[in-house]
Amino acid sequence: MMHLTDSKGFTDNISLMDDMEDEDFGPSIRCVMFTLENEIYGIQVSKIREVLRVGNIRPVPGAPYQVLGVINVRGVIVTVIDSRSMFELSSKEIDDLSRIIIVEVDDERSVGILVDFVMEVKDIPEKKFEPLSSTKDNASRNIQGIAHYQDNVIILLDVDTMFQDPD
Repeated sequence: MMHLTDSKGFTDNISLMDDMEDEDFGPSIRCVMFTLENEIYGIQVSKIREVLRVGNIRPVPGAPYQVLGVINVRGVIVTVIDSRSMFELSSKEIDDLSRIIIVEVDDERSVGILVDFVMEVKDIPEKKFEPLSSTKDNASRNIQGIAHYQDNVIILLDVDTMFQDPD
């Protein structure tokens, strides 16, 4: 096991035998792993269109507090959401490690999610994820499950729930 520590003191455990370990667990979920504060989150790759460096985010007057503004992605206007405010975390200055993850909400709509740092793409065995209880309220309704995998706790986000229109 190799340990890497970044400038913020976050330790990442990397196993040199990841591929061999994954085979023993059956089907897996391929996730883009990212951080907010000291927590690790994942979004299924199938929901992600791309990951971008943070450029010019244009504010939208009157938008809800979690909407940072909009960006132009190759001629398409995309709303950018502050993931920290969605999970009731304190705000953080955008820096060189910050990224915008563009997720496909449906065939016609994409949303950008501002995150602190994108780590990697990882296959996590489905068996490792534990679903949350059926009473989903507030921020927890956006969580599909939690996995304990390779000495990390990974929170899998449910982007379908996060961006569905309120009924």
